[in-house]
Amino acid sequence: MRKDMNIQEVARLAGVSVATVSRVLNDSPKVKEVTRMKVLDVIQKFDYQPNLLGRDLRRSETKKVLVITSALEKPILADVVKGIEICAKEHGYYVLVCPTSYNWNKEQELIQMLKNRLADGAITFSTALSEVELSEISKKYNIVQCCEYKKAPYTCSVSIDDEKAAFDAVNHLIELGHQHIALIGDNDTLSESSTLRREEGYKRALKSSGIPFRPDLMKYGSGEYMDGMRLTDELLLIKDPPTAIFCLNDILGVGCINAIKQHGYSIPDEIAVIGFDNTREALMSVPPLTTIHQPKYEIGYSAMELLIHNMTNSHKKYDNLMHQHEVIARGSTIGMK
Repeated sequence: MRKDMNIQEVARLAGVSVATVSRVLNDSPKVKEVTRMKVLDVIQKFDYQPNLLGRDLRRSETKKVLVITSALEKPILADVVKGIEICAKEHGYYVLVCPTSYNWNKEQELIQMLKNRLADGAITFSTALSEVELSEISKKYNIVQCCEYKKAPYTCSVSIDDEKAAFDAVNHLIELGHQHIALIGDNDTLSESSTLRREEGYKRALKSSGIPFRPDLMKYGSGEYMDGMRLTDELLLIKDPPTAIFCLNDILGVGCINAIKQHGYSIPDEIAVIGFDNTREALMSVPPLTTIHQPKYEIGYSAMELLIHNMTNSHKKYDNLMHQHEVIARGSTIGMK
């Protein structure tokens, strides 16, 4: 590529106006095919790369959206992002996945990209912003909360009802006759809405059935497989151990199952286990893990649809969309039938 190659030079070599080159670059139907080919020949011959940033700023759009997540290791992230990307592609948008590693400053840098018009909108999986900060930013810029959300004016979100899903999970165990039901979760997500709501659902299910809440049956760790084993080990060593364990993700659930088997207990006859998310890992455990299914792809697709509406319409939707969850009963609670 010639260092001095710019749109003016392309126009001169093709024998057309700068406006015509711009129309070709933007796939305008107003350009005759013979003219289009002349311009494209010059672009290809000299490997001309248009200044996309300048073009985007002139258009007041970039066709880029950010997906802001605290961690790439989230079990459901891949399927949700797939839904986001398919919807984005259908509407001509590019998706940039941006992990923050729970760093508030990193999140601020990404939000600044919206303010600087380097992206048209953002989908957040979790945010360190306060409700007030989130409301002020969402009022001016296009942001959709996905899976994790905070309730505030001028905000919108797409998720499941985590509190009701946890209630249904624990109620499934109660209906099977369990009274001593433990919960194990992820310390890193303790500040996130889904974890707090799932804990609320767990406690509400116990209360609605007249089962006393026992703080010693609720434990949090790293949220990883090994902590699923470690926390289960701790639970099985306490006085009056649980006969059922509710895990706030499937990775913890698989670790939980393996720890129970190492202690020599039968699953689900002596101890039942239920997970959350219905990820691939749930089917890999022995026995297969009962879990809460959330429609991950559909959640991502809906989040992108909502973001596109708000990016392309003056009348924004400040909706909180809830997708339906489902209890998927498998061998870890009902046995192999």
